[in-house]
Amino acid sequence: MDWLKGMNDVVGYIEKNLTQPIQYESLARIVGCSVYEFFRIFSFLAGMSISEYIRRRRLSQAVFDIQSGNEKIIDIALKYCYESPTAFTRAFKELHGVTPSGVQKGGVPLKSYSPISFILTIEGGNAMNFRIEHKDSFRIMGLSGYETTECNDGDTLTPLWREFMDNYNSRLWNNGGSDNYYTAPFWQVAAYSYKSDDGRTKTIIGAECKGQCIKDMTVETIPSATWAVFPINSVTGINHVPAAYTKILTEWFPASNYCRNELVPTLEVFPPGDASSDDYTWEIWIPVIEK
Repeated sequence: MDWLKGMNDVVGYIEKNLTQPIQYESLARIVGCSVYEFFRIFSFLAGMSISEYIRRRRLSQAVFDIQSGNEKIIDIALKYCYESPTAFTRAFKELHGVTPSGVQKGGVPLKSYSPISFILTIEGGNAMNFRIEHKDSFRIMGLSGYETTECNDGDTLTPLWREFMDNYNSRLWNNGGSDNYYTAPFWQVAAYSYKSDDGRTKTIIGAECKGQCIKDMTVETIPSATWAVFPINSVTGINHVPAAYTKILTEWFPASNYCRNELVPTLEVFPPGDASSDDYTWEIWIPVIEK
């Protein structure tokens, strides 16, 4: 996959559809990755989330529509996919520091965010540790749901991860002495499906299940597959994941003899230890097939 062309094609697609609903799945398809991976790669390369970038572009263009005086504020709000003039005014003031009606009066400072452009930079030259590993089909037990793009304010966990840590993690730990529940290294693992709908990625967060399921927990079966496994030596959390995915997908895959297996979910494996430490090592497991 030509990532440079793909990311610039995404920018072009957004520009053509600023006044239309934009499905994140469509953007991920242009690049050739999952929605989950696209969120992380875009935020790493652009320095902001995809939702924030689209918001800035729409509100930048809205300024010119307001200044022209040819359209009502309510029509401009609907044009740029806001559900109501109130939501549009709130977002507009947050970005520009003035309300849309204030712009109509003139003489106020405003902000303009131009379309971004991804350019070629020289990468590589540094060692990237990996191994190829086959694993038979196994089950994950825990919390199943859909990932979204956003975290709560001040949080480093997505809402699904937060719910898991608050309501499921301790229950798995309390059963840690039984071989019926989980084995290393899959004591805590998240599986992210490649295929997704409406900008969401089907996810299950939990542990490998060897026997009877704990009440009220979901069980998902991960099919037998070959995996490219990448040890990541860093703090975990949403702020540290994008760089790892970007390096794997834009550097390792193009240089390897493998392509990803789209029928099997990607895994993130978290062994016991202090996940907030710089010395912590976790792993990304990406299913692969030989080219």
